[in-house]
Amino acid sequence: MTGKRPGRGGGPAARWRTFTGLPSGLKALIGLSFVVALGSYMVTPFIGVLMVEAVGLDIRVAGVLVAVATFIQFGGSILGGPVVDRLGLKRTMVLALTLRTVGLVLFGLAVKVPWAAYPAVVLVAAGPALYLPANKAYIVTSVSDTLRPLFLGVSSAALNAGMGLGPLLAALLVDADPVLLLIGLAGLFALITAAHQTALKPVERRPAEPPAQAAPAGAGAGAGNEGKRAALRSALRPILFTSLAFYVYFFFQSFMGLYAAGVGSIQVLGWVMLLNCAMVVVLQPVWADRIARADYRLLVAGSFALMALGTAAMALGSIPALLAGTALFTLGEIFLFLRCDLELVDRVPGNPAFAFGVQRLTAGVGGLLAGVVGGFLFAHYQAAGDPDAFWLAVAAQAAGAALLAALLGAGRRRTAAQAPTGPEQAVAATR
Repeated sequence: MTGKRPGRGGGPAARWRTFTGLPSGLKALIGLSFVVALGSYMVTPFIGVLMVEAVGLDIRVAGVLVAVATFIQFGGSILGGPVVDRLGLKRTMVLALTLRTVGLVLFGLAVKVPWAAYPAVVLVAAGPALYLPANKAYIVTSVSDTLRPLFLGVSSAALNAGMGLGPLLAALLVDADPVLLLIGLAGLFALITAAHQTALKPVERRPAEPPAQAAPAGAGAGAGNEGKRAALRSALRPILFTSLAFYVYFFFQSFMGLYAAGVGSIQVLGWVMLLNCAMVVVLQPVWADRIARADYRLLVAGSFALMALGTAAMALGSIPALLAGTALFTLGEIFLFLRCDLELVDRVPGNPAFAFGVQRLTAGVGGLLAGVVGGFLFAHYQAAGDPDAFWLAVAAQAAGAALLAALLGAGRRRTAAQAPTGPEQAVAATR
């Protein structure tokens, strides 16, 4: 188990000592998170291409399937909490990886049997819908509240590293033999599933509050239900800002490829996404404690302001401006998404899988809205011969979100992660 919290001035060496002191199962999960993201993003960005070029589906049918897959992948995570309640964190992750493995096998078969693409898309999307809430909840449950920001940041870095490298590897293989790629990935996920089953130990949910503060036995179920409703009410603002964060982010994620191809070449997209992922990987774990301690209102408003400045810089149209704008945008992303995770877990205590399921659902809603609004905006400005103005429209919306956060943002309640702690309070909660 991990003992003491790394000091504010401890630097990378202190964080490394903290990591090496973790239980082997938790260290394995962080490493496996990178491999899961790497394998996932060797196929996720290419699903539409594979369905049209390899399976032979009509492009309109493929578009509908991609939309359904996106909604399942994000919106379906709201089921993560109930599934975890029934199966536990470890078995939920193993189930999710099994679903994705079967889906990849069916995808490979769909090249010869096209109808297999329909269940394949559902299973490939259902895997991460269940996996990611359970993955983050396992980390939150396995470390002390004091260490939560650091290791959520480390987990995010591992996932982003896989997301950045996966498409680069797949691009080398997808044109050669898509069936070999899909069956090979199915084999990789079978190994990953076995690794989760072998390396992870089951963990139990920690109590939502210390025993001394728990409601008396005679209080009845009414008091407990009222407490849950109060917790959900307190989470409404973080849920709103999480939705807005993903709404703005998916303009960048979904339309950067189309824009970059017009500015220079599709290789520009590779450099932009590499910069985005590399900044998250390097900076988010280092700044995790500062992000957790920062004033909530100022951090959220400032993050949206950075996103607004970044997208405004992209509108200048040159490749240097695109990279500079991406750097500014990514800074806002680094601050905002980690703090959104922490806020939801803090304000829905005792059920991190449900909290992360809500977070993923908001991502689905934000992505859906950004896809619809962004599609109309991009088509409008492209038809007008002024695609750079698309980013000004995005910047205006990010600035509006910053203003809303400044008006409505409420300070986060004092938690164990912020309160003074001794070594005995920073002990991991692994059982």
